[in-house]
Amino acid sequence: MTTDRPAPARRLRADAEANLDRVLRAAEDVFAEHGIEASIELVAQRAGLGLGTIYRRFANKDALIAELVNRLLTDVVAVGERHLADPDGTGVAGYLIEVSGLLATSRGVVARLWSDPSSKDLIARSRRVQQQLVDEARRHGAARADLTGEDLAVALWAVHGILDVTRHLPVNAWRRHLDFVLAGLTDQPATAPHRPLSARKMTQIIRATPPASGGRRD
Repeated sequence: MTTDRPAPARRLRADAEANLDRVLRAAEDVFAEHGIEASIELVAQRAGLGLGTIYRRFANKDALIAELVNRLLTDVVAVGERHLADPDGTGVAGYLIEVSGLLATSRGVVARLWSDPSSKDLIARSRRVQQQLVDEARRHGAARADLTGEDLAVALWAVHGILDVTRHLPVNAWRRHLDFVLAGLTDQPATAPHRPLSARKMTQIIRATPPASGGRRD
């Protein structure tokens, strides 16, 4: 007499899912610390898994990066679509604050977030929802008349740049920058609630920033 045994198959699927989670978390950490130039061997070492485990799921490092990019961009688009329901056209501010927070906690692949070849459809959705947020804000008088969806994208690029420069230091310089960005969205007076960087902290950031590769330094 034979007996069906579905449990082992379920355990294998659970193991595969757990391994995928370990790989993605390790890749995010490694790329955040060392840039996306870091090797997939380093990712495997951080995950505590063999290279074969990674290559069974991802053909190469670009495929791994694309998975991280698309997961993050899916979250970014979902944030924008959710904030379209905010009352009185206030979704722009909530969108920029929440997405900037996502970028701050997912720094590993932000450099490829809006340029990865695998993300064309998501990028189009992201740009569409940014314009919809702006249109809704302008309709309610919650944004200046010349604000565009592209302005939101540029604001997020600026946040990414600040995060990149300060990635090795425990500072939130991007938050105060975003205060001023949000203040500039309307014609109404506004304040910046987050404290500025001290002169000492700014000096620390400058000293910790590596020089650009390939450039001449006089």
